[in-house]
Amino acid sequence: MNSENIASIVVEYIETQNTQYALLLNGGWGTGKTFFWKDTLLPLIQKKNLDTIYISLNGIKTIDALQKQLFFKLIPYFDKAQNKTLKMLATISGNLIKSASKAFIKVDPSDLFQGIGVDNFDFSKKFICFDDLERCRIPMKELLGFINGFVEHKNLKCLILADEDKIFETDENQKTNYYSIKEKVIGRVLNYKPELKSVLPQLFNKYENDNAFLLFLKKNENYIFRIFDEQEEDNIRIISFFLDSLQNIFKSTIDIEQELKKELLFLTAILSVEFKRGFLKSNESEDYKALGNTTHFWYQELESDRLVVNILSEKKEKEPEKEKTYAETFYLKYVSNRLEDYHFYESVYTYVLSGYLNVDKLSKELEKRKPEQPTKEQDAFSNLMSYNFRKFTDDEFTTYTTDVLKYLEEGAYSMYSYEQLSGFYHFFAEKGLIDYTNDEIEKKLFTGIEIASKKKEIDRRFYDNMIHFEVSNPIVQPIRDKIIELHTALDKELIIEESNQLIEVLAQEEYEKLNELFKDKKFNKDFIAHLDGQVLFEALKKNTNQYITLFSNEIKERYKHNNVTMFYPNDYECLHQLRLSIQKHLKEDEIPTLRKFLWLELETLLNGTCEVLKKDDAKLGI
Repeated sequence: MNSENIASIVVEYIETQNTQYALLLNGGWGTGKTFFWKDTLLPLIQKKNLDTIYISLNGIKTIDALQKQLFFKLIPYFDKAQNKTLKMLATISGNLIKSASKAFIKVDPSDLFQGIGVDNFDFSKKFICFDDLERCRIPMKELLGFINGFVEHKNLKCLILADEDKIFETDENQKTNYYSIKEKVIGRVLNYKPELKSVLPQLFNKYENDNAFLLFLKKNENYIFRIFDEQEEDNIRIISFFLDSLQNIFKSTIDIEQELKKELLFLTAILSVEFKRGFLKSNESEDYKALGNTTHFWYQELESDRLVVNILSEKKEKEPEKEKTYAETFYLKYVSNRLEDYHFYESVYTYVLSGYLNVDKLSKELEKRKPEQPTKEQDAFSNLMSYNFRKFTDDEFTTYTTDVLKYLEEGAYSMYSYEQLSGFYHFFAEKGLIDYTNDEIEKKLFTGIEIASKKKEIDRRFYDNMIHFEVSNPIVQPIRDKIIELHTALDKELIIEESNQLIEVLAQEEYEKLNELFKDKKFNKDFIAHLDGQVLFEALKKNTNQYITLFSNEIKERYKHNNVTMFYPNDYECLHQLRLSIQKHLKEDEIPTLRKFLWLELETLLNGTCEVLKKDDAKLGI
């Protein structure tokens, strides 16, 4: 039922004379029942000149305790005669509430109510809202009987807020008692399901004192709605948590581009859902779960590897499908349809999960996202390569083609840009727009790309995208081949450098760094593959017994899943060399008893891992 219909029913209930029943607003956890009461229903009721009282039933164990709560809530509405009696009860202490509390200790609460005339109290001008029915610890029959005494005999207007599905979770026996008396007390159940599109502006009003943030929210209202609507997420508490978190993040990110604000908004929203739904835990605030790797090409590569394994598995008994990693699930759920909006900020992830925002780290992450100011070389490139050269004057065209040709020969551009440059300049030459032959252009391109590659700037994402498509014109194939050659060599060089991080960490003998490195490289196929097993052994040999044990645990964790070749197809050689080095060490050297035991454990672990890797390699025909 929508909020307008519910409000209409409540108004009709208020205007009906001598009602003898209560209304029940039923909705799931976090749907915003209390917010709806305060923001929508309360103003409507007050316009009808009724005094409103709100009581949360959460944790209340006895009717006496509930009566005491009601007593305190009624004090502001006592008339003069009732106030005079109350002052008589307060003669020992000048504090009204303290005296009333003492009176409750000495006498039955109902007697105290009678003593100040509550039995004769006029409830016809009162509206009481009892919240959190499902969290009340009073037996349901007693609780509803207590409420019924007011609504049936004193014509009290009453609204009960509850999640009926939760009432019987702790005590199934409550069900019989609840339904046996519910029909007598509850005149109508109003099933509340918030309409997010109408609730969002109400949630935004909370930030009216933060004009800049409120303006941003209103400007992006439809975008925010679509994010949560796509996930069928209408939990008001989760959305409120997201808005509060985003406001705090924005306080620390003054004067950043709208595109970056949109990235922060999207990431904060989806992490808030994951965290509040229990898929991410507070103690995981530094475990980024490879969410920074979640790109289209990363996922396509995983799917390709999985396809190979499935093909190999057709000849034998079919194995259960391997459960997707958290990063894969996260990618499919949120990122795959919003790739242009997604960027992973470690500081935001930590903040959403822990409540601590490292402002300095966030600032550095944002700084890296800002586009660099174009150089004269880049400016000339973007103008010429925009496919708008026909709009230039002859002088402009001559200037741009001359300048860009000079810059490309000097290696001023990314080596991945040379295929596009090749296509344009060969076109210009063939059409007689420049005074160069194709051979002369080719020579300048190859000279420039060799220089450009020395900058060792690698773009794996661009490369992966490039090789998925054939060249548009055969004349650029030689430069495409050169890009592939240079990228492959540079990629291997950088991979080896990254792999050597393990040797460096082993030399430092700090477990936290070792653990972080293995976590960071969890989905990196090349982390172990390009290491020299003998070099790895020599590094381990210098470590303590404790560190060898820790290293063994990390190896065990890395290769514990099925189909390890799908994830680490080239790790065998390094692990095999490491195993042979350990075996030689055990055979030829004198080793203390415990240390020998630890080497044997690692050797056994490597034997099993190598056996699996070798077996899978054989299936692949490697």
